[in-house]
Amino acid sequence: MRAPYSWWTAGVLLSVVAGPAVAQAYPEPPRKLEITPFAGLFWSTEVNTSNGSVVFGPAADLGATLDFQVDGKSQVELLYAIARPQARFQSSNPFYASSPPFGVTTQYLQIGGLTTFQQGTVEPFLAGGLGLAWFSPSAVRVAGSESIQPADTWLFSLSLGLGVRWFFSNAVGLRLETRVFLPVYLSSGTFLSGPNGAALQVSAGVPLVQGDLSLGLVIAP
Repeated sequence: MRAPYSWWTAGVLLSVVAGPAVAQAYPEPPRKLEITPFAGLFWSTEVNTSNGSVVFGPAADLGATLDFQVDGKSQVELLYAIARPQARFQSSNPFYASSPPFGVTTQYLQIGGLTTFQQGTVEPFLAGGLGLAWFSPSAVRVAGSESIQPADTWLFSLSLGLGVRWFFSNAVGLRLETRVFLPVYLSSGTFLSGPNGAALQVSAGVPLVQGDLSLGLVIAP
């Protein structure tokens, strides 16, 4: 009469032992959406001109990324960043005066992608994108002249980021990243056509390189 009880007891023990193994064999589905507000330190190189250089100081920046999962390691990413570094014109021409510092509101809006090198609690990743850069300088007051209001500038831009995400749980983590922003201006374009074919030539350049080192809070609702 003890045999049925013994088999039943053995079955319960087997199910208890095998339960965690079965659960581990089926990992949870990947995160479908990530929202990451971030803050960091923003930097810029100089802009050289024929009469001097525009020198930018470091500044704080704020922004956010929005990531949509494509597969286990790839995401489509939207990025927005804003900073207001102080700039000044440092003249190299005796006929032009140097300027006092003035603020330059700088904004980037990028669309691109992110890929991880491994999946798990710690995820190193590479990110990149393209989009727009917007520079909005404040008024500049030069000694001996009236205040000058420079025009806003819109440029095409590229970005590249390298970082790591550390997840405390499936829904919350930290994202540490360093980025490089490359605003690109298109100065001229030429279309050539002849008996041997056609070609489009575009002159472009990168007036300065900008970037940041940021820390963000990853939220995966």
